[in-house]
Amino acid sequence: MILHSLFKKLRNFLRCYTHKEYFKKITGFIKENKKTFLTVIVIAIFADVLFFKESSDSVIFGYLFLYAILVITAQIKSRFTFLLSLCLLGIMFVDFIISGTSIATEKAAVWFILFLGFGIIHQWKELKY
Repeated sequence: MILHSLFKKLRNFLRCYTHKEYFKKITGFIKENKKTFLTVIVIAIFADVLFFKESSDSVIFGYLFLYAILVITAQIKSRFTFLLSLCLLGIMFVDFIISGTSIATEKAAVWFILFLGFGIIHQWKELKY
């Protein structure tokens, strides 16, 4: 139901004429629905760690790129990025205790390192500006 209303809003909002209007509408749409976008990205990351056995760099950097765009447009604080990396560290710890060194543990470690590095850079940018 949420995705249906999201797609309905997206279809209505794509009716614009100039690039500036389009960019302004896109950023406004992302800001209005930032919780939905964050939920989809976080669920996709956790699903990638827990359920998918294959690892792909394009998937990892694609999700990281989408998250970076969301952070820039919706002005998400770096605290959320560190919270997400802390959750990934917890998943990595529990998975390591349960199954030892496995593919899921490795994927959680990769996600943890990437989000920790992204969070550090994001925090540095927040303190600089």
